[in-house]
Amino acid sequence: MKRNIIPIIISLLILLQVVTLARIGNLQDELQNTRDQFMNMTSLQSNQIDSIYSNIDSMLKRQSSIIDSYDYSLGTFNRESLTVPVTFNITPKETKADTLATLYVSGQSTGMTRSGTSFSATLPVNIFDVIEAKVVIADDGTERTEKLETWENLRTRVLPDIYARLERESGTIYRKTPGELSGEYRCKGNLSLEVKPVQNNTIENARFVMDVDGNIVSEKSLNTSGLWAEINESTTLSAGQTLTTSVLATDSLGLIHKVILDKFTLDENAEPVRGNEWIWMGEVVIMDGEGKILYAPQYDKVN
Repeated sequence: MKRNIIPIIISLLILLQVVTLARIGNLQDELQNTRDQFMNMTSLQSNQIDSIYSNIDSMLKRQSSIIDSYDYSLGTFNRESLTVPVTFNITPKETKADTLATLYVSGQSTGMTRSGTSFSATLPVNIFDVIEAKVVIADDGTERTEKLETWENLRTRVLPDIYARLERESGTIYRKTPGELSGEYRCKGNLSLEVKPVQNNTIENARFVMDVDGNIVSEKSLNTSGLWAEINESTTLSAGQTLTTSVLATDSLGLIHKVILDKFTLDENAEPVRGNEWIWMGEVVIMDGEGKILYAPQYDKVN
């Protein structure tokens, strides 16, 4: 009898364990669902609060503003000066017979022409400058200033976008010469080039370039149609030198777009400097036909 009871007890215990585990699983699922619902409610409430604050802030700004309305428009690009005329039209909340308005855009200023209760003015803005605008309204000897919220990337309207990607077969290859403060750097892989033209401007020619401290040591012509190109170039590097691989593409305006693929630096022992392998990839420096830098990222120090 006892022998028959033991298997039954073991079976019951196993059954109880299975039921307990199932209930624990259900409780875990319910707890997770409760957590998800709480997080969703918290996120929704946070978004609602942010929206309320944003609306209040917008209302306060509008109440304190001296401008009832304004807009701006872009004119025709000037190829010689690389500028685009930007015209602002503003309507102050209040005007008097002697009210004057002055427009400031990207470091320039001009008096605005009055038409009824509105004012307008045009200033040329370089395509590499950020449009920052404000207006100063003066009447009865009092000047009031207001910043105009504007955002316009003029470069993207005038210059083509260029994307270059180098897929290396085995990564960057560098072999230090035994007993010397130098070594061989080899760049091998497939390079793709994609160009998104804008009206009246595209890339007319391009080349793959390797330069050491700004001096070109190797180059290869590229097909601007976006096809792959095989790259297999090498050069000798000495301690302290930096090698830059890039694509130099010339657009219809004669501007040179330098798309940086990689930078490789050796320390004083001719060993690779690690830690910044990816920071330069894809950055674009724009130069004129003489090599003068017209645009570069803030942290870029490419010459």
